Amino acid sequence: MSKEQIGILWISSASIAYGIMPIWTVLAQNNGFNSEFILFFRFFFSAILLLAWIYFRKIPLKLPKLKLLHFFMLGGIIYVAQAWAYLESLRFIPASLSVLLYHIYPIIVALIAIIFLKDKLKSTTLVSLLLCFLGLVLVLKIPQNLTLDYFGVVLSLIGALFYGLYVVFSKQIASGISSVLCSFYICLFASLVMLVSFMLTGDINIDSINYIGITSLLGLTFISTLFSMMAYFLGMSKLGVTKTAILGMIEPLVAILLSLMILDESLNLWQWGGAILIIFGSLLLFIKKG
Repeated sequence: MSKEQIGILWISSASIAYGIMPIWTVLAQNNGFNSEFILFFRFFFSAILLLAWIYFRKIPLKLPKLKLLHFFMLGGIIYVAQAWAYLESLRFIPASLSVLLYHIYPIIVALIAIIFLKDKLKSTTLVSLLLCFLGLVLVLKIPQNLTLDYFGVVLSLIGALFYGLYVVFSKQIASGISSVLCSFYICLFASLVMLVSFMLTGDINIDSINYIGITSLLGLTFISTLFSMMAYFLGMSKLGVTKTAILGMIEPLVAILLSLMILDESLNLWQWGGAILIIFGSLLLFIKKG
């Protein structure tokens, strides 16, 4: 396999793991944990486990102060901001609309890469982007007669913007640095910010915590945070930011398919067609011109 194809596999794996995240989150929220604690827990324990691996593999931990500041901006501000804005948007608008708005971030990434990073948008990449976005429109059924709360719309778009910035800046900041070390600093700074947020606003109903909530919290930490973040950086080093963003479109597809099986949701014929478009659009990235 080529370097690019290996990168595609890593990013696809990260997107699948990220796609499980809403399932873990809903189960954890329904079984005793609030959003602030969930975010703090997943980032904090991921940072602890990554730190243990760093010491085991004897990876140099020290980074220049300027680089640490960059990672604080990336993890403690940009990454936390996109997570918070996306979760808050769900309080004001339907999840289907929020997810659709949030996943316009590949378009934001492509525009940033073309305008500021001087990347070239190839025809295959453009077709893939259009197919994935059309697939999302079909998959994410928007309720009829919807009354919009525009504050929720703005929050979802802010989440998309910050995640687009995260995709772009992470490639620049992480260049030449171990993916494990990158993941550690992202989780560390994100956990510190979320700890402050939890101390200010958080509250847990201990009586309602059970094994489902605990298992979901662990799955969210090990699979949808620790593994996905490391896979993301391993793949990012081998792909451009635009292709990385497009492959991220697999994430909502996985979330919806799992919702069918676990949360007892339904999918109509048009939505199945959209799912096929997303898969086909992602597979186009494997095709090389002769």
